Amino acid sequence: MMNKEFYIGWLPNAPAGFAKHIKKFLLILLPLVILVGFTLALLQKKFDTGNFEFETLTEVKGIYFNKPVPVLKVVNGKDIWGNASYITIVLVGYGKHGADGIMADLEKEKNISLDQKEITLKGTLLYNDGKTIMQVSGNDNPLVSVSNNKTDVSLLPQQKDLGNMKVKGEIIDPKCYFGVMKPGEGKVHRDCAIRCILGGIPPVMLVTNAKGEKNYYLVVGPNGEKMNKAVQEYVAEPVEMEAHLIQYDDWIVMYVKDQKLINRISCLALLRNDADIICCGKN
Repeated sequence: MMNKEFYIGWLPNAPAGFAKHIKKFLLILLPLVILVGFTLALLQKKFDTGNFEFETLTEVKGIYFNKPVPVLKVVNGKDIWGNASYITIVLVGYGKHGADGIMADLEKEKNISLDQKEITLKGTLLYNDGKTIMQVSGNDNPLVSVSNNKTDVSLLPQQKDLGNMKVKGEIIDPKCYFGVMKPGEGKVHRDCAIRCILGGIPPVMLVTNAKGEKNYYLVVGPNGEKMNKAVQEYVAEPVEMEAHLIQYDDWIVMYVKDQKLINRISCLALLRNDADIICCGKN
């Protein structure tokens, strides 16, 4: 009768033949596990380069505009011809709130309109992919100064009408996407994004073309009114939106005539995005 080794789990040592067999199996399995783990790590979506200067207050001087969303137009060096160049900093409030209420309170406190005036604001900066956002909080006494000088007409936003277009992308909240949260987009961030947008943070359409190039569109109603409630059910999903596009300096604003012009699309349709539409604001 053939003598076969039998492994009993509660014994301190396995039979020699059984142990030898298991060692061979592990020598094959271990490199395979390492290879699979390394491959999965490479396939994971990397965190973006968004930055949030947490607990750091910065004073920024610029021209304040309250339409279509609260922004500061700020000098950002000079272009190749020696002319001053500008960036537009979108303002948001503390936590999951927009900046409209804070700016309105500051105007009421000073008994003046801040629109189109040069002001110095104090707040927390967050930035990513060439865009800058500033968080302002009433607790920080954000309004440092207001200039009495009349704003030069040349400093008003340079507008370019891009016409009516259909744009495919994902609706995000810019505060989280540009630095506060990682990831700040997609299904995993959906609940947070909805709350931020319903709190008054202006919704943004994130558009990515086949080359991976990104552009960003502020979303408002046909006359510049808020679309926050109207877009909440489409946040973090692939959508196609038909709107009238106007470029204000370095931001593009989508004026959406009706909620019915926002439609869900498949992820495949999103991957086949039209590069001409996406890059129109970068020309």
